[in-house]
Amino acid sequence: MKKRLTLFAILFSLATTISGQSDSNETKFQKTIQNSAIDSLKIKQTVGVAIDLLPPILSATTGDFGYSAQLWYGYKKFRVRGVIAGFTTPDKIMGNDDFTHLKTTATALIFDYFLKNNFKGWWFGTGIEKWDNTITSKLNDQDYGFKNYVSTAGSGYIFKVYKNFYVEPWGAIHYVMDNNKISVENTEYKTKKIQGELSCKIGWHF
Repeated sequence: MKKRLTLFAILFSLATTISGQSDSNETKFQKTIQNSAIDSLKIKQTVGVAIDLLPPILSATTGDFGYSAQLWYGYKKFRVRGVIAGFTTPDKIMGNDDFTHLKTTATALIFDYFLKNNFKGWWFGTGIEKWDNTITSKLNDQDYGFKNYVSTAGSGYIFKVYKNFYVEPWGAIHYVMDNNKISVENTEYKTKKIQGELSCKIGWHF
């Protein structure tokens, strides 16, 4: 009788353990399904627009007008962006007191990858930019033009505010690939090789 009771206790304990493991596995499976549903692919492809706040703010500190516009196409977790921006760099951050009024018109083609579906959350990107610049020499009060070709890499995060309207803080590192410079008398201006950028965009997509 004692042997039967002992055997019954062992079998009951084993069944309870298996049942608990089964419930635990089922719970984990349900959580996995729920997380998958949250990040399910709802928007396969779309077109969006955005404006960057840095160019107009930067230019406003110099009394000039700045602008930025982006048009982009997204497919699954990939996005390609066409960018145009115009801005004036404040003299204090130019790095050469013999020059002033550095104006830049930048165009860019950027490729991004999102970690999540539906064009939200973290993204990482890289691309090529062209900067068309004009600058004024304080020594002779003449304007000079020059171009820079730039490789860029950056990252950002998209917060969906309302439906497909979003706010997008981001940052990037720019590497100037050429050595173009402006020389006037005994001084010269050359774009810094490596530059950082932090900003925020506001946008919307279909």
